[in-house]
Amino acid sequence: MKVLIGLPAFNEETGIANVLESIRRYRNCSRYSIEVLVVNDGSTDQTGQIVLNFANSYDFVKMIDHEGNKGLGEAIKTILRYTIDNMEDQDILVTMDADNTHSPLLIESMIGSLISHDLDLVVASRFTDGGCELGLKVLRKLYSRGAMCFFKIFFPIKNLNDYSSGFRAYRVRIIRQAQERWIDLITTNGFDCMAEIAARFSRMGIKAGEVPLILNYGLKEGASKMKVARTVKGYFSLLAKVR
Repeated sequence: MKVLIGLPAFNEETGIANVLESIRRYRNCSRYSIEVLVVNDGSTDQTGQIVLNFANSYDFVKMIDHEGNKGLGEAIKTILRYTIDNMEDQDILVTMDADNTHSPLLIESMIGSLISHDLDLVVASRFTDGGCELGLKVLRKLYSRGAMCFFKIFFPIKNLNDYSSGFRAYRVRIIRQAQERWIDLITTNGFDCMAEIAARFSRMGIKAGEVPLILNYGLKEGASKMKVARTVKGYFSLLAKVR
């Protein structure tokens, strides 16, 4: 069984080296065979060069370059296509952010839960027992909890609360099944793409679980790229898109 860590990255020069170094240290003590794929989504800073330098030093790191910034949705689609083309059904894909807010050490418990409970998806969640958000403004907290309620009502998945978290472990088989059902598994380029995947999974009767995530925005390198109004609009559009 192989584990691929997929990192979408756009202008992450301030944090990407720390993220890759943290993954390297985690890989050295993990029981799993781990590879890393970074999708450099048209970065205009030194992100690509930093990743390339790392890839030249460590053969478990690969990079795919997008010509121009295509958005998070396209970066995730590139990761999913690579996964389907290069991995087996029993393998595992982990996606995580490249801004230093997700600790690779959590991956071990995510994979352990995925395997021990025979799940299709495990999400590192702010909204399960032991999880929380630190350093987030009150308005953003209200928005994120409102989004959780929206998805629990319209796209329910048992044992899943955090639909927008990008820190996830998937069985490759469920990605392949979803891609066969929907040619366009992701139709948005914004941050709502992660929720779109979960919304589609809700129509497949997947088995999901969560592990607690303490999301500390104080560790975030650089300003947030998420546009709240656009993301909320994208959430509501899923009511028509996902059948």
